[in-house]
Amino acid sequence: MDPRLQEMLDHYEITKTLNEYSHSCDRCDVVGVESVYVEDSWDDHGHFQASGPDFAKAIVPNILETSESMYHLLGQSMISVSGDEAGAETYFLAGARMVEEDGVTVVNQLGGRFVDKLVRTEDGWKIKNRVVLRDWTISLPLDRDWVMATNLKSGQRSNADHSYGALNRVHGEPVKAKIDA
Repeated sequence: MDPRLQEMLDHYEITKTLNEYSHSCDRCDVVGVESVYVEDSWDDHGHFQASGPDFAKAIVPNILETSESMYHLLGQSMISVSGDEAGAETYFLAGARMVEEDGVTVVNQLGGRFVDKLVRTEDGWKIKNRVVLRDWTISLPLDRDWVMATNLKSGQRSNADHSYGALNRVHGEPVKAKIDA
């Protein structure tokens, strides 16, 4: 195969892994978050540092307990592949709507980068090591929500979220195996 085509396929598969993390984290799907890590991985999310599978089991209950909703918006990724190992730096914006102890609703935003070392496995590219870097943060008190009056449907953290039907997925179940070429 032309090495450029292999590089494109590797970048595509790595991007799918990064997207899976964000989707599963935002939808509070422990199985989905866990699926992006190899068993002996490590995730450094500041206060939350653990193996990838243990991180998934700790972060999702924390998200459910502390936020009403969360999103990750991924930006550009720089990806370097060397055989069955890869490195990636991916810019992101993360936001969470939270009710503070004093009852004030805030939107916390974080601009940062995921710096990942990945490995190719039988199930595709998985994260071996992740460090989350903070570039900036801001907390904004929410005194009104102008979109509430527009009747837009709210995202859900279950199969009730429209993305699960559209993507032919089930919340809490492993992602279907990749298609072999």
